[in-house]
Amino acid sequence: MKTVLVDTNILVSGVFFDGPEATLLDSRRPRLVTAEVCERELTQVAVRKSDAFGVSEEGAREMVGGALVDIDVVPAEKYGEMYDEAVEMVGEGNDGKVLACALTVEPDYFVTGDEDFHVEEVKGRVNVVRTQGVLEDL
Repeated sequence: MKTVLVDTNILVSGVFFDGPEATLLDSRRPRLVTAEVCERELTQVAVRKSDAFGVSEEGAREMVGGALVDIDVVPAEKYGEMYDEAVEMVGEGNDGKVLACALTVEPDYFVTGDEDFHVEEVKGRVNVVRTQGVLEDL
């Protein structure tokens, strides 16, 4: 079974909007994983933008919880050792943590819309793709 690591922007789009990201999150074919930092970011974005998403803060939290039921969340301590290497490629902060997770998990696909990851240095280490690309491959 293929492993697909999904970034926060994919999670937000897939949880709150229709489209390819929702299709990916609803798919049962690949094993979906995300970094613990993405889980936290998703919850923060969902609560902060709940009005724009047309739901209450509680409703946003419930939607996030429901979406994460079928997604394996990789704990931060599992990918911490790769953080320094990731920082060299994308800088410090959440992007560094997400890339550290990708380097640790070594997924078949790392799905993100974040342009910071769509660079040759990162693509040389991880198969960075956009949502439509992974859907076509699967």
